[in-house]
Amino acid sequence: MNPISVAIATLIHYNVEVRDTLEYCINKTQYDTRLYDEKKRAILIEIEEKTPLKDILSRSGDNGAKLEKQIREFHEEVYGDGSTILKKADDGLRVDAAQHLAIYKHVIPVHEQVNAIILGLINDAHKNKQDVAQVEALWNADERFYRGLAMMTLTADLIKLFDDFNKAMRENKGQPNPSSNFIQQDITMVIGHINTVRVNARVPQLDYKEGVEDKVTALVENISGRRELKPGLKLPDVFRDVQTSIADYVKSTEGVFRTLYVPAMQALIEQAKVDQAKRESGAIPETPTPTEKVEEKKESFGEGDDIPLSLDGNKA
Repeated sequence: MNPISVAIATLIHYNVEVRDTLEYCINKTQYDTRLYDEKKRAILIEIEEKTPLKDILSRSGDNGAKLEKQIREFHEEVYGDGSTILKKADDGLRVDAAQHLAIYKHVIPVHEQVNAIILGLINDAHKNKQDVAQVEALWNADERFYRGLAMMTLTADLIKLFDDFNKAMRENKGQPNPSSNFIQQDITMVIGHINTVRVNARVPQLDYKEGVEDKVTALVENISGRRELKPGLKLPDVFRDVQTSIADYVKSTEGVFRTLYVPAMQALIEQAKVDQAKRESGAIPETPTPTEKVEEKKESFGEGDDIPLSLDGNKA
């Protein structure tokens, strides 16, 4: 791996940890505490040690300081010891399903900003005629998977909130009340996050555009009264169709992502070993490189121990 590929792969690995926090917006009976511990450590360590992300943030002035602050707030509210969202207990990890919006508030903006950094490095590599084909393919696979996963979790919460809103309105004989107003505010926030995911997507393929983005856009317009339902359909029919279509897309894109992610991380580890050997021989300075950190954290990566969690409960 050349240095620019190392930096890009390390940043993708970081964004995977950020992205995988969306797992806690999926209602499950049990969550892997080992993967929780890994994410809790990884979210913060990348801005505290010598890594490509830390180096970029330190050279980015106020914007870098702002993103670092966002990451620290993300870690504190979601993964911090005082978090009310995620909490380890004797019987496993407890997730407060009522706080999905707090997770979106952090994951989506942090992921988008790191994603922009990655894309900038890829574009620079192209201009300088540097080979980043392997990590660019991985980035494309991650981009496709992330957009589907984000739309899947956000749409599920949007549908639940819409049902809660209608229930609150029925209980008050069709009149707005503090409960329905509060739910309406949450619906507005979820739609805002959906729009953020949509406008920043760099996925031109029709399986995403038609199978995910167009269906979610139509769903939002259906529940807001800006689009009529197709003849013969009711909202529950639309809900099922949208969720099934997104789930199929996520399943297919996750498989492609997994296939590319493991070998890329293994290549990153191998590069760290090469760099370490060069340092020991005196061929390069003793200053640790970003790939060293990957080796320290993921020395068993690819053997099945620390690979990020798949949506079906298996390793990614």
